[in-house]
Amino acid sequence: MNTFIRLFRNFILLSIPLIVLCIFTYMDPMGYMSVEYPMWREEKDTVNNLFSEKEPSTVIIGDSRAKSGILPTIISEDGDIYNIAIGGATPVEMYYAVKNYINVHGAPENAVVIFAPFHFYEADNWDQTLYYNYLTLREIMEIEAEAIKCRDEKIIYNGWISDIISFKLRLPNKYLDQIYSARFVKNREENMKKYESVRKDMGFTSFGEEEYNGKLNYEAHQTRFNLSPMEDVYYRKLLDLLSSSGVNIIVEQGPINEASDASMHEEFMRGFEQYMEGIESNYPGVYVEKTIPVYDNSCFGDSNHLNRNGAERFTKEILKKHGSIF
Repeated sequence: MNTFIRLFRNFILLSIPLIVLCIFTYMDPMGYMSVEYPMWREEKDTVNNLFSEKEPSTVIIGDSRAKSGILPTIISEDGDIYNIAIGGATPVEMYYAVKNYINVHGAPENAVVIFAPFHFYEADNWDQTLYYNYLTLREIMEIEAEAIKCRDEKIIYNGWISDIISFKLRLPNKYLDQIYSARFVKNREENMKKYESVRKDMGFTSFGEEEYNGKLNYEAHQTRFNLSPMEDVYYRKLLDLLSSSGVNIIVEQGPINEASDASMHEEFMRGFEQYMEGIESNYPGVYVEKTIPVYDNSCFGDSNHLNRNGAERFTKEILKKHGSIF
């Protein structure tokens, strides 16, 4: 019996450092996470908490091209529009973002929806979604159940259950390298500045800072538009949610650079346009832009994202095109 007690005591003592590390990992992600995390954190805080002033009448929804493409402060300086897009998100994450937003804030009057064609292929950043613990366990289980039906190997893969457990418990096998790299809290100051910058720009943030980029984007490397059943299900769930909530929906396309446009495969472009035509047919009350705008390379901060000058141009064009709703 004494031997058992000693073993149990030693086990507890050995577990204390692990428990303390897990608690730290949970409590202070701003201290050690990379600089992209504050953008996710700011969006989640915005979605799940009331605004200090009035609720926005228009929200921007989508991925990094939406996040870095529309500057709300150009359209309205009084907070009437907010960008709740997420860099790296697909329709999967944005469905839950919008669902939670409506539960907390109520439905906005308008929603501008922008997703890069590439994010209809696959849940390419699913590991990042888990890593940042963006979703609740219940939401993850709903997604996994849908992924099983869709046979989505990006979400249902060998070891997916253990990964979810590791991320939710903040185990060292997932976070220790990043914590060590940041010396625990070295990244906090930079992350807080980024968080405040995103908040000041009403959800907007840049992903590329170059003044010119003529490299090829994701889509230019694709020969066909290979639609993921999982992404299609959640894109339609997102549109259904907005429609049933009485939201005026505008589907727009983020610009691509000249270099990528010149390299686009005709079959890919035709497939994407046909998909958008199907969405337009299935949602007759939704404005659907099917043509991807092409901007000169000087508007791009990297191969996929507008720089701030490009974002100002795109925002002004959106304002001119849909000015009646703002």
